[in-house]
Amino acid sequence: MILYKFSYSHPHRHFIDIEMQICEHSSSELILQLPAWRPGRYELGNFAKNIQYFKVFDAYENPLKFEKITKDAWKVSTPNASEIIVKYNYYANEINAGSTYLDEQQLYVNPVNCCLYVPNRMDEQCVVDLDVPDNYKIACSLEYNGQQLKANNFDELAESPWVASNSLQHRSYKVEDIEFYVWFQGQCQPDWDRILKDFEAFTIEQIKDFTAFPVKKYHFINQILPYKAYHGVEHTASTVISLGPGEALMGEKLYESLLGVSSHELYHTWNIKQIRPKTLLPYDYAKENYSRMGYLYEGVTTYMGDLYLKRSKVFSDREFYKTQEENILKHFHNGGRQNMSVADSSFDTWLDGYVMGIPNRKVSIYTEGALCALMLDICILNKSNGQYSLRDVMTRLYKEYACKGKSLIEENYIHELMAFGGTKAMEVVENYIYGTKDFRVPLDEAMALVGLQIEEQENKDFFASRLGIKAIVQQGEFHVKQVQLGAVADTLKIAVGDIILTIDKQKITKELLESLMSKKRVMLNLKRRFETMDIEVVLDTISYYPKYKIVPTEKISDRQKMLLGEWLGLS
Repeated sequence: MILYKFSYSHPHRHFIDIEMQICEHSSSELILQLPAWRPGRYELGNFAKNIQYFKVFDAYENPLKFEKITKDAWKVSTPNASEIIVKYNYYANEINAGSTYLDEQQLYVNPVNCCLYVPNRMDEQCVVDLDVPDNYKIACSLEYNGQQLKANNFDELAESPWVASNSLQHRSYKVEDIEFYVWFQGQCQPDWDRILKDFEAFTIEQIKDFTAFPVKKYHFINQILPYKAYHGVEHTASTVISLGPGEALMGEKLYESLLGVSSHELYHTWNIKQIRPKTLLPYDYAKENYSRMGYLYEGVTTYMGDLYLKRSKVFSDREFYKTQEENILKHFHNGGRQNMSVADSSFDTWLDGYVMGIPNRKVSIYTEGALCALMLDICILNKSNGQYSLRDVMTRLYKEYACKGKSLIEENYIHELMAFGGTKAMEVVENYIYGTKDFRVPLDEAMALVGLQIEEQENKDFFASRLGIKAIVQQGEFHVKQVQLGAVADTLKIAVGDIILTIDKQKITKELLESLMSKKRVMLNLKRRFETMDIEVVLDTISYYPKYKIVPTEKISDRQKMLLGEWLGLS
């Protein structure tokens, strides 16, 4: 057994005191490892940077010698020591769905951030003692008694975040004798009747397709923040979701976000937590776990999370179409689609994470993966005359691989896609998952099969539409973040990093930008690292960075109606 103790004395300083007790030790040295990354975020987190002090003792409190052997591993000399006690602290001053945080109101822990493990003893039971106020409630998927949590092994501990606080709110609902808990930490006023009704609806719909739920109970743990936030992380029997601002929780936009990320994370219970690529089984917390299958575990999940909201009637047709429009817009506004496939971009999350990185280098495993899933779904529906869909492929992967304890390789997934979707599905795989061909034709073809079409609409943003740049406001200045290759801004050598100070010698306001939409010529005052310059811009008649809208076609056949109904669950 491995014992952990969590305590703190000055929560406003954000340091958690952690003690790890290792019993029945029998060798002359001991390796201690802190995870370098966390499942659900396929990039190095380097959590060891948050450790301020680190000390090791035997059972009699005699100091033991140790040395750091990697950025997040220590070797301890343990002659004649059968019990080892490690004392260290962890700086917990970041709050998102995958972080660890401490203040006067809560202790929020993702154990994968801050719990050391012994590499050759990961299968042992882990027990966590929490020294928190008696009036604190605990939101966690682990079994617990009072302030003691128990995990069967380190993997289960790493996958089981918790929030301890006296301000936690929660309710629950039941589907097929499985209890689902919904927790909110932070200042918000949940409409519980609406939340539980909607959550139950998409939960029922997902379970119906997979025919079983992998765990006996499940926890939605929501960190509600006072500022704008959107993030979710999946775990075997829970998810942590960070959203904000809390005052807008039940407003249309943020509530849609809550539903979207919750459905997404629930789908992960099958897809990645059970249906897992071979390269991620088992997790190696000490180094990169490369995989090209992000299009499956994140792309398909993104698509299915939204689809199940529609099929469960939580989302209207328009609300669902809006999620696909957002993916289409993100895809076509990113020049990286011409340079790197979604499969290769999955591999490279370990290189530069989830940010855009250098201009036009890569794409998103979420966005492009979801669009490929959409193409495949409609492809399978069309080939089978509405009898099968991508949902059937995923159910098969769950039953034939996950339920039988088998991991997945890329060829397995492709084989199942071919079995259901034929050569057309293989075209999607070759050209759009592993290739960089233009998505517009296959998306148009997919939409046409279900009686829909994608309309381009003019972007009402002046910078985007007339200049071909994406700019954000920082302290009243417009910072160029993206430039469309070949656009008028590009021909004038306006570049990422430039700052637009004025237009026609006027301070830039919303009203000014609106008035410029019809102008043919403007003067930009631009700041670049080492100089300030004026650039005269003759505005192009071409409109850049268009918006996209999915609309019904004028005429729809009976077959299109049937496929649309099978796709969206309209019957």
